[in-house]
Amino acid sequence: MSPETAWHRPALRLAFAATLALVWGTAAGEPLPGLTAVLAAQILVGMPRAPRVGQAAALVAVILATGGVAFAVASTFSDRPLILAVALGLLFYAGFSMHERAAGKQSLPATMLLNFTAVVPVLTFQAEMLGAGVLETLATSAVRAMLVVWLLYALLPARPDKAAMDTAAATASAMRKADHAGPARRLAKVAIVLPAQFFYLAEPTALAFPALIGLVTFLCAQDPTAGRVQLVILLLGNLVGSVAAAAASGVLEVGPQLPALTLMTLLGSLGFARWIMTARRRPGGAVALTGLVTFLTLFGLAAAPHGFDVPVLDRIMDIAVLSLYTVGATTVLLPPPRPQGPAATERHSSESSPPGRPAAWQRTMQVVMRQGPGNRCRGWPGSARHEPGPRPGTRAVRPSSPAMGPAGPQSA
Repeated sequence: MSPETAWHRPALRLAFAATLALVWGTAAGEPLPGLTAVLAAQILVGMPRAPRVGQAAALVAVILATGGVAFAVASTFSDRPLILAVALGLLFYAGFSMHERAAGKQSLPATMLLNFTAVVPVLTFQAEMLGAGVLETLATSAVRAMLVVWLLYALLPARPDKAAMDTAAATASAMRKADHAGPARRLAKVAIVLPAQFFYLAEPTALAFPALIGLVTFLCAQDPTAGRVQLVILLLGNLVGSVAAAAASGVLEVGPQLPALTLMTLLGSLGFARWIMTARRRPGGAVALTGLVTFLTLFGLAAAPHGFDVPVLDRIMDIAVLSLYTVGATTVLLPPPRPQGPAATERHSSESSPPGRPAAWQRTMQVVMRQGPGNRCRGWPGSARHEPGPRPGTRAVRPSSPAMGPAGPQSA
């Protein structure tokens, strides 16, 4: 398969899975149809091969366990905000630690822990609005998402060589991120997500679900070496996702519901799936998945049976404000690490060298300084062992020693 067409099969698999999951969740009357679609998309992006039965059962159990823990914490400490903040902060820290320690291996349990720690407390406070139990919603969404993933892997199986290449690329990318990971960055991520979560706890709204899911998705996929480039792309990706969801919602209101829902979900998912697969290891890959999550969750709210009454402009503005907050908080709390290695050393030497000196002079100075004052080359001006070299056409005379005369061995 050529590099130009290598993304076709996984992109089609991701787009069809998101479409089928959203349509199925809407037809089944789920209070949050976008949740099934988001879970299916995250599973497909995180697993290069079809999950085995044991893996699927373990993942569903992890989803229920993490959702149950978050639900217990939110319901127990709902009237004690300080203790609730500490408990949720510990859960977020544990999730980010698991995600960083995966080092290219499966990190879906960490992703699910972060997802449900972010949204379950908000859903718990809005249980009356949803009209359903939180744990029941999580369980049905997880099972439906896993069935959709199996079906799409059966229809569009992964190529063994492509799956191996994706696994190797994921491992290399995770190892590069792990080089810049640490407790300080995990605490910074917790400090970014907690204020946003408590804002939505204080001001309950249906937009808390897409906003918090998108924020956690970006912090999980964020590349610390990408710098400000991916922050700019984040603004673009969230803006495109919210505008696409608003346009799809407009079509859904004027057209037949099921055909319009299927067509608009497929078109939007195809665009974001192509972006994800073609920019998987570049800075755009991290925010392309965030844009897809934003699109699915916002469009799912428009297709929900309860009909969340949120104006289109409010949806776009809310996501835009959260994106600006994410950019500002990430710039302050998660600055790109300083480059290390030979490139950084050479750049530092070029910045500290006198103006007008050529690059060859800088490299010569680096070699001389590494040799030390006692090993500098003969004839270097200013060295401690400076000796003039022999004149052209003459032989070098060795220094005298007690056993040797000025010009050679002494005769008996």
